[in-house]
Amino acid sequence: MNKKDRLVDIDKAKGFAIFLVVVGHIVAADTPAGNEWYAVLKFYIYKFHMPFFMFISGVIMAYTFPVIKNGEDYFKYIFRKLKRLVPGYVLFGAVIYIGKLASSKVMHVDRLPGNVYSELYNLLLVPSQSAGGSLWFIYVLMEMYIVFPLVMVFFIKRPVLIILAGLIAEFMPVSNVLMLDRFCEYFIFFAIGVIVVQWYQEYLNVIDRYRYYVIALFIMSFATVEFVSPLVSKIIIGFFSLPALHSMMRFTVDATLSIWEIFGNYTYSIYLMNTILIGLAKGVILMFFTWDGANFLMISPVLLLVGLFGPIFVKKYIFKYVPILNSVTS
Repeated sequence: MNKKDRLVDIDKAKGFAIFLVVVGHIVAADTPAGNEWYAVLKFYIYKFHMPFFMFISGVIMAYTFPVIKNGEDYFKYIFRKLKRLVPGYVLFGAVIYIGKLASSKVMHVDRLPGNVYSELYNLLLVPSQSAGGSLWFIYVLMEMYIVFPLVMVFFIKRPVLIILAGLIAEFMPVSNVLMLDRFCEYFIFFAIGVIVVQWYQEYLNVIDRYRYYVIALFIMSFATVEFVSPLVSKIIIGFFSLPALHSMMRFTVDATLSIWEIFGNYTYSIYLMNTILIGLAKGVILMFFTWDGANFLMISPVLLLVGLFGPIFVKKYIFKYVPILNSVTS
């Protein structure tokens, strides 16, 4: 595979996507009293932030995809991907479980985990129900890396079939075991990311030329929550978010390093550690203050900063001295 230019706009898009993820993780359970605005904000963010994250992941996969000539190449490819993702998923899933049990004795903990056997079952088969439920994205991403090399080899010249399969998958009644429900839910958005790379420059020309139109369509798409089912509105809003948010990240591609690019460079570390550090900060704060009412307006920015910059600090200044942890979070 030839070395390709780094996609700065995609780095920024990853950064913006992980920012939205952390915003949604500030409150894991009940919204603080008197702060219904946050519940509304989270409701709308959850309509598009993971579709956009999956789209970006699909773009990255297709852009860096090597030539697959045979079964050996395929298994080497997925082994490399799983080798990178599995250790972090398992390690931080265990850390979250142990940390919640230990810290629950001295501070408030959201979603206290069950016994070790049920947690192990959930971590391996139903991540969204485990103590580290926020890690489900990594689990589904691993499944995408297993499936999409085959999609690219056999169907990439038939994008309509791929999109049709994604639409059918959206409405299939599947179990949450092996995260099949979310795999089916986000298949189409990952697929769109893979597909646009096949005509990438043409795609970029369109979203750059019609930037304000796609942004306007994205904004108007939120009206669908009043007229269609939650699933259909998420598909519509998620679809229009892809070109709109991507075009927004291209406004200043050639400018000085932005905060979005910084977050983008540490996306995996932030994803693995943000809930841990937010939980610790929240537990300490709630030992001394309530976060109801106006207090939440002061506490929520603190938790957001902890969730974003805490993992960067740990990765950059602590894990660099522990090679195995540095490797797992890279």
